[in-house]
Amino acid sequence: MVNGSLKLYAECIPCLLQVRYREIAMLFNNESERVEVMRKIVEELNKLLSFFCSSRENPSCVPTYIATELFRVIKKLSGIEDPYLKFKIDVHRRLIEIYVEAKEFVSRFEKYKDKLLMAIKFSLIGNMLDMGVINYRPPEVKDLLKEVVELQIYGNVNTALKLIEKAENIAIILDNAGEAVLDRLLAEVLKSKGKSVVAIIKGGAFQNDISIGDAYYAELEKSFSRVIDTGVDASSIFLNYIRKEVVDVIKHSDVVISKGMANYEYLTEVENMIGKPIIYMFIAKCQPVSMYSGVPLGKPAIIVHM
Repeated sequence: MVNGSLKLYAECIPCLLQVRYREIAMLFNNESERVEVMRKIVEELNKLLSFFCSSRENPSCVPTYIATELFRVIKKLSGIEDPYLKFKIDVHRRLIEIYVEAKEFVSRFEKYKDKLLMAIKFSLIGNMLDMGVINYRPPEVKDLLKEVVELQIYGNVNTALKLIEKAENIAIILDNAGEAVLDRLLAEVLKSKGKSVVAIIKGGAFQNDISIGDAYYAELEKSFSRVIDTGVDASSIFLNYIRKEVVDVIKHSDVVISKGMANYEYLTEVENMIGKPIIYMFIAKCQPVSMYSGVPLGKPAIIVHM
C-alpha cells in the first residue's frame, strides 16, 4: 500500500467525463443541448485541471475535488438540484426490505464479535451500489444477500475490530444511497454495546450518495445515535467547508469509519488534520484506487490508518 494521498491518475480524466456524460444523457433529450453541456463540462474540467493539477503534487489534485465541481455544473445547467433523487428514494425503499432480512440473519449469531463481523460484511456489500465509476455496473439489489456469506475481506480486519471494540464514540461517514440502509446494521450492533454511533451524511446532492434530501427514506434515525449533515454538497467531508458541528463530532470520536472510494481519496489527504484512527471500508472499483491502496480490483477492503 502507498503512503500519502491518492493523486489524480490519467485514467481518472475519461472516467470523470464519462460519468458526467451519463448524467447529461439522462437529463437532456436534445442532442444539441447534450453537445453544448458536454462542451461546458470539458471546458470546466480543463480549468479545474489547470487550477488543481498544474503540479500533480498539489494537495488538491485528487479526483474527488474535481468530481464535486463537475457535478455542480451538471446541476446548474440542468436546473435540477438532485438528479438522482427518484433513484435514491427507490433504492432506499428496496434496501429496507433487504435490511429486514439481514437484521434477522445477523441476530442468529450468539457472539458479539460474529455479529459485528457480519454487520461489517453487509456494510461492505452495500458499497457495491455505486454509480460514480465508469465501466462498473452495480449488482441488482436482490442479489446482495447472496454475496455476503462468502465475502472475503481484504486488509486490516482484526485491527479494525480491535479499534472498534475499544471505542466509545464512533463517527461513520456514509456514502451511497441504499448502502446507508445496510450501514444501519453496523450502527445497531455497535449501539448494543453502549457505543455512541453518529452518521455523517451530505448536506446537498452529490451523485447517488445519501444526502439530507433523501435520508428520511433510509430511516437512519432508527439505528444511529445521531444523524448530522455536512451542510455542503461536496463528494466528501471537505474540512474547510463543512459545518463546525461535523468537525466537532469527528474531534470527539475515538475512531472514524469512512465508507466508499471518494472519502478514501479525500481523507488520505487530511489524515493529519483528522488526528484519529480511520477505518476505510470500500470496494476497489477502479484501477487507480486499486493500485494506490494495494487492494485487488473489485475486492472489498478494510484499510486502517492510525
